[in-house]
Amino acid sequence: MAYSDEIRKTTKNAPKTLGNQLGRWAISLDFPVIEVAKFTGATRQTVYNWFSGTEVTNAYRMRVQSLLNILQNSKTAEEALRQCLKNQ
Repeated sequence: MAYSDEIRKTTKNAPKTLGNQLGRWAISLDFPVIEVAKFTGATRQTVYNWFSGTEVTNAYRMRVQSLLNILQNSKTAEEALRQCLKNQ
């Protein structure tokens, strides 16, 4: 399990912002937070803040939306990672 129970609970109970939606999909696919950070160009702490409902700033919005689309259209974390590598 890549995400702790605490992160799972915090994400589940957070406001449904763009970052929180990203978190819900990342957790459901078990897509590693380090890969979210790499793809978006954010720090892991920033990613966890997004998962907790913090708004995504305009500087990251396009990359976050792109990753969210990839996660929503993938069946597994591996499939999502392959798609991310193609889109970099």
